[in-house]
Amino acid sequence: MAVDSKSKLLLSAFEEFAKNGFSGASTRDIAAKANINISSILYYFGGKKGIYTAALKKIVDTVNTMTSELTARYQEVMDAKDADGARTFLKEILRLFLSLLCSKDISDDLKKIFLSEYSSPTDEFNVLYDELIRPMHDRISNLLCLASGGRISLRDCYFYIIPLFSQLFVFASRKELICKLMEWPDYNKKAEQRLQKYMDAQVDFILDFQAG
Repeated sequence: MAVDSKSKLLLSAFEEFAKNGFSGASTRDIAAKANINISSILYYFGGKKGIYTAALKKIVDTVNTMTSELTARYQEVMDAKDADGARTFLKEILRLFLSLLCSKDISDDLKKIFLSEYSSPTDEFNVLYDELIRPMHDRISNLLCLASGGRISLRDCYFYIIPLFSQLFVFASRKELICKLMEWPDYNKKAEQRLQKYMDAQVDFILDFQAG
């Protein structure tokens, strides 16, 4: 029963933080939506900041679990020191993240909290940064460096990856607007594949022009 109550509170917190952000969220509303006494938030999480941190850790665990296979393959690609293989795998990773961000595989509430925290960080941003964003950035930058055959320095790769990440998040948060601008009927698998081709083109541009 105790575990169930804690899970209900966390689920309710996702809804509240996704709707109102950290500053606008109310622990009273979180408890009311879960139909649990507000004192339970203090008991299980230590307060509003604690339950928000728990929500961010849930995001980290969810994404890391869903990408665990790619994380394992990453080391194999790096050990092989194959530039063409690194380019192919880099595109595969970016396609996967685009799919996760734009599909229903991850809840809308989870995505909203992540995108909000990324664009307007709170004091708890380090939870996402240290355990999810920085490791992801490190791996993708290393792949880009390897794919360039060492012609792009790792320091420069870190910089080139930033707009790629930003582009992913823009696609995820502005799907409807992008479809309207591109005159696509709606966001579907075909639209996602088109965006994936744009991501591939960005990788090729960096490698073929910046490293040339």
